[in-house]
Amino acid sequence: MAMWSAKEIVLWQEAVYYYELGKYEQAKRKFLQVLLREPADEIALYYAASCAFYLEEIEEAEAYAKAAVKSGTQKEICFALLGAICIEKKAYVEAEEWLLATLHENPKNAGVMAQYAYLMLQTGYEEKAKHLLAHAQYLGHDDETVLHYQYFFQRAYEQPMEQEETIRSYVRVAGNRVDKLVKLGLLALDQEAYREARAYFTQAYRMNPLDEHLVQVLERLDKLIHPMNWPERILLKTGGPSVWWIMLILCLYILAKLHWYSSLMAVGIFAILVCGYFWFSPFLYKWTCKMARRG
Repeated sequence: MAMWSAKEIVLWQEAVYYYELGKYEQAKRKFLQVLLREPADEIALYYAASCAFYLEEIEEAEAYAKAAVKSGTQKEICFALLGAICIEKKAYVEAEEWLLATLHENPKNAGVMAQYAYLMLQTGYEEKAKHLLAHAQYLGHDDETVLHYQYFFQRAYEQPMEQEETIRSYVRVAGNRVDKLVKLGLLALDQEAYREARAYFTQAYRMNPLDEHLVQVLERLDKLIHPMNWPERILLKTGGPSVWWIMLILCLYILAKLHWYSSLMAVGIFAILVCGYFWFSPFLYKWTCKMARRG
């Protein structure tokens, strides 16, 4: 970059600034402008690949990442990104190869060790996953990426107290403000604090309005906290549909055994009404939202 003009240096700084804010669409446009001048710039290719990955443009991300590998010496970060891309593609064997290649370049890369641990968890190698995560924590217990995967391990094993502690640690060290807000939103969701979760996801969306996933999450939360959907909230807080179906079947069985047929009929009618409400409420919710927008 020593031979770059002041304008080109500003362009690079803007690209990195948008990237660090989590505004990947804007960052990607800037990095592509850099690549118009330097098509083989390995760092710009890496950042373009990373932006495309976060934007779920997986094939494009893979192409840029492989071009970055061919163009320079920054193999470690490029191999790690290709591992993440292959995980997203569910090409787990190839993902493992890229992650192992990364660890061959740097055996002390705690973040990639944690990522490899989570890949093993996803593919059913639980004991190996736990061992790898423990090693990642030893290498970097306060590493942002280690904390990221540690949180998802704890979600998988339903450890709410540990999840909260991990998120608090993650928020202290993470650089990406959008991701901090998303993690806090996930924590609030785990605690069934839906309005608090919505507040966090709304802040994240305002910082990155092009993220379709955030839009979907907010739409789901809007539906969940709407007064019309209070039965669904109760259902979720008390074990979910499967628990209620088991309870209903057990209740009907006991009433039938006791020959309490009037009670059996009352419970059956109530169950039909509740099922009908759950079936009809989405249509009613859409209609009320449509009327509200017109108003």
